[in-house]
Amino acid sequence: MIESGDYSPRICGILNLIIEDKMNSIELKKYLSQQCITINDIKSETLQVIIDYANICLEDDILTEQEMRNIQLLKLFLRVKEGDFIDYGKEPEITEILTWQLRKMYNDDVIDKEEALMKNDLQSLFDLSYDQFLDIVNEVAQESLDRGADIKNLDTVIVPNKY
Repeated sequence: MIESGDYSPRICGILNLIIEDKMNSIELKKYLSQQCITINDIKSETLQVIIDYANICLEDDILTEQEMRNIQLLKLFLRVKEGDFIDYGKEPEITEILTWQLRKMYNDDVIDKEEALMKNDLQSLFDLSYDQFLDIVNEVAQESLDRGADIKNLDTVIVPNKY
């Protein structure tokens, strides 16, 4: 990720902490102090790191337990709080990632048990609420329904618009 050149020197410094096995709050605090910044000053960039790492993990369409642990540790290390992805304007990117992954799952118009568990991981990945995730899922599930799928096979609940 560092070699991609897509990150600021400050973010590369944080990524180097990880590489050097200094992924702890003391080292992060020391680094941020040396840079005269707070984690909130670079929050948008740190969220992008997590998004980019998630994309790498999802290249094979599988989120392993180790990858999920790594992402959870990365979020903890970078002090990502619930709602940060939305609050910092990352919703379009995470919606795109999730829609892409969900379309692959729904392509055969059936969600099996393994895919249902993967959906839980995807929701957790970006700390989305049930309703936020359901909105994305239902958009993709509706495509399956339009192709003639049976709702019982889609592991979702379609809630009619409330007017």
